Amino acid sequence: MNYSVQQIKFECFSYIKEFGAKMEDWVIGAASDPDRALFDACALDRRDDIWMWKPALSAAAADAVIDFMTSRYRLSRAALQADSAPARFVILYRKRLKEPAHPSS
Repeated sequence: MNYSVQQIKFECFSYIKEFGAKMEDWVIGAASDPDRALFDACALDRRDDIWMWKPALSAAAADAVIDFMTSRYRLSRAALQADSAPARFVILYRKRLKEPAHPSS
């Protein structure tokens, strides 16, 4: 199933709200292969990190979602290398929380 621009925006907002972080704590991008983008290029842990991907109707629709979320809500744009296939999958993930500093003994 492919999702419209509005549907993907709604899914992104719902996910961000569910996992409770500031908008600046999230990264969004477009990929032709979402698994490779999330788990290889972005080095996420499939089990421990918070992520999702949604297939857009087209690469242009994916770009519209990303442009909206980055310009209006300050999400970071994922730095992904382009390939020859259309990047119509919107990926979203939360940046890793920094480990608390350990006091010196």
